[in-house]
Amino acid sequence: MLVSELRELLNKYKEKDLRILIVEMYKAMPKKMREEKEIDRLLQDVNEYLNIGKVKKGQEQVDLDILKPEIEEFIEYAYKQYYFAPNSYVHKKERPKWRFKVKAYIKSLESVPVEGEEGNTATDLMGKLYGMLSYACAYYIFNTEDPFRSVGIKQTDLVDSIIQRKFGNGFNNESIRSAIELVINSNLDRVTLHSFLISVLIKNLKTPDTKEIAIEQCYILRKEQLNPSTNQSKRSSLSDLYEYQKKERLNNLVEIVFRLNIALCEYDKAIEYFNKNYKEKDKEISLYVLLFLLFQYDLKEHWISVYENAVKKGIEPRGGLQKTYEYIKENDDMPEYFSSYR
Repeated sequence: MLVSELRELLNKYKEKDLRILIVEMYKAMPKKMREEKEIDRLLQDVNEYLNIGKVKKGQEQVDLDILKPEIEEFIEYAYKQYYFAPNSYVHKKERPKWRFKVKAYIKSLESVPVEGEEGNTATDLMGKLYGMLSYACAYYIFNTEDPFRSVGIKQTDLVDSIIQRKFGNGFNNESIRSAIELVINSNLDRVTLHSFLISVLIKNLKTPDTKEIAIEQCYILRKEQLNPSTNQSKRSSLSDLYEYQKKERLNNLVEIVFRLNIALCEYDKAIEYFNKNYKEKDKEISLYVLLFLLFQYDLKEHWISVYENAVKKGIEPRGGLQKTYEYIKENDDMPEYFSSYR
């Protein structure tokens, strides 16, 4: 029977008969169903019951006092490889369920409004979950080499969601610096490049003022990277991995500044800053990266100028760059695709 048919049928009953009908239907319900559907609450106050139902349907209420320690314990256990290796803390049957936990955590945290202390807590927890998934792209803490895909979320989408929350209460030095650090300190999954994350960051910096603040914060962060704190152990500071990661962070900061200056139409300034600060032993590789960035923005004249200046300085561009140069000179236009072959 349809609900509309039920309403029409009930209109035929007198009040006395309706009471009898409700009692008989109540008695016919199994006790378990009455408890699950909160039928007693419905009978006690139908209006309150319906209002509660609307709240539950519209937005699930998140109790961060309960959720926060649960997430923090989960993250702690993950870093200790309790969801990867045999241990007495996480049962073997529970270990593969980590992906469902993370997905549920993120969904719950995203439902918390950005404003206020609870909003800040939710954003901070999302950042920690992202950091854990990012870490899992480089180190085994789960039984997967592609943690973001296992959870069913794109790395760029999660970064976008966190950055939007960080900026939800306004733009300032702290929030913008935090967003930049989120991007440059990320390990990447198989389908993501730092350039993708940088583009997400810049997309969320919608005004010239916010872009200028971001540039200044990049300068500060770069200076800190070049002059790390003295408590960094000599062994780690001299390790190949540390030096590689440091170079990556520095170059990512350079790319952010480059793209921000391009967004501000400061093309020459962007190129000058890149040439001065991008770190790569092989000058041809630096040239390739710069020309690829200029290609993305369809800056033909600047592309030609950078290419010809590099050749004058004795840098021999790879074959793909030479072909691109020839195409531009012949057609006075950028090719459809950028060639990277040597």
